[in-house]
Amino acid sequence: MSSDHDLSPYEAARLGRIRRNEEKLRSLGLLGSGAVKPKAQPRKKAQPRKRPKQTQLPSRSSKRLRLLKEGVKEEDAKGADSSEEEENAASSAPEDDTVTYANIPQEPDHLDDSEFQVYVALRAWRLRRKNELDVEPYKICQNRTLCELLRKRRNDSDFASSGMGEEAVEQDLLSVWGIGPSKAAQGGFGWEMLEVVNGEENMKLLQLSRENVPKKDD
Repeated sequence: MSSDHDLSPYEAARLGRIRRNEEKLRSLGLLGSGAVKPKAQPRKKAQPRKRPKQTQLPSRSSKRLRLLKEGVKEEDAKGADSSEEEENAASSAPEDDTVTYANIPQEPDHLDDSEFQVYVALRAWRLRRKNELDVEPYKICQNRTLCELLRKRRNDSDFASSGMGEEAVEQDLLSVWGIGPSKAAQGGFGWEMLEVVNGEENMKLLQLSRENVPKKDD
């Protein structure tokens, strides 16, 4: 069965974590019509702690071997390592309050959760076009291009806006890494990416990202 995305295991695990968190918020009435998404709170600076000297680093064993040692049957322990890797990948994803929005991201690790979902939508578009044109994905655009485009729109809601006129949109697109004249011209891949970003759900996600900036302490 074909997949509607080509995300890495790390990215797929992160997307799964985001959706589980949203479902929890929705069940609590914190997501949906009229609900307010909690804003990220600034992190407290951690106090440095003295670590005891270690004479020997602990060895890392797989989850499957640990289960087998505990008496779990081989067939029941299968798949434990892959699931543990996905859990570790999801838990290591950046939290929204650690994102520096003034910086232009070069990879999806530098996106917050709302931006990441727009990135996933762009990846799905690229996969569809890749299959239609039978070309390598990088020939359409690279991941860095997707990240930079959506961050620039996130930081400036007027960036490459259709109300600006064709020439202005092309100039904005040309400012994005990886977009040249052919992709920036009307009808090019740049305009197709904008159609994805301009989708109702993705516009809502970018607005949530704008509202996610933590307040500075007085």
